Amino acid sequence: MNKILLIGGTHGDEPVGVRALEAIEGRRSDFDWIEGNPRALKVGKRFTQTDLNRSAPGDLQSENYEERRAAELVRLSAKYEYTIDLHGTSKQTGIFLIVTNPTRANLRLARMLDVDRVVIWPAITPDLEGPVSEFFPCGLEIECGSKDAPQTQVELEKILETFLERGERTSERGQVFYEVYGELRGDPGVELEEFVEVTVDGETFTPLLVGTYQDAYGVACYKLRRVDPETLR
Repeated sequence: MNKILLIGGTHGDEPVGVRALEAIEGRRSDFDWIEGNPRALKVGKRFTQTDLNRSAPGDLQSENYEERRAAELVRLSAKYEYTIDLHGTSKQTGIFLIVTNPTRANLRLARMLDVDRVVIWPAITPDLEGPVSEFFPCGLEIECGSKDAPQTQVELEKILETFLERGERTSERGQVFYEVYGELRGDPGVELEEFVEVTVDGETFTPLLVGTYQDAYGVACYKLRRVDPETLR
């Protein structure tokens, strides 16, 4: 049995992971993969009833499809040594890692991937609770932006195949670690750029996912600060 599970399409409007996995599947067989939210993928929507990535650990008996699916994915991940959930954003973020549960094992997994930026993103507010990766025995998310750019898929395939070929050896890339520590709400009064440090009202931080959750949660961006990963262990 393979020890790595890759999940694509946890959000139905983020098919970049599924396309990458279909391509890689044609070249190798040393991993398993699954569509995270096949119902939402079929209709091209983020979700059908509730956000799957805000529904974990889920409930197998729930009448809500995404709550059942979250429980199924968490249960399935228990059969694997590593589980990676693939996401996509329309923002020009490049590819970065999201570690929702900064355990020693999850931070080590982040070190095994050729991705320069690692974002530690715990559920600091209620709107962030319930990501499925938080409940994997060992796992994280890969966020890809922009999700519709052909080059993004090419880069994602390379990252995943290098990870599969390397085994459990740590990447030699120098990674920068950030943590999400807050949200910016309202009009910042200045232009915000992804991963470009800015000062607003005397506070200096690095913006992430600018405007992505403005309509849903009133968040202009999430605030990042650089951290030493050794302090997280």
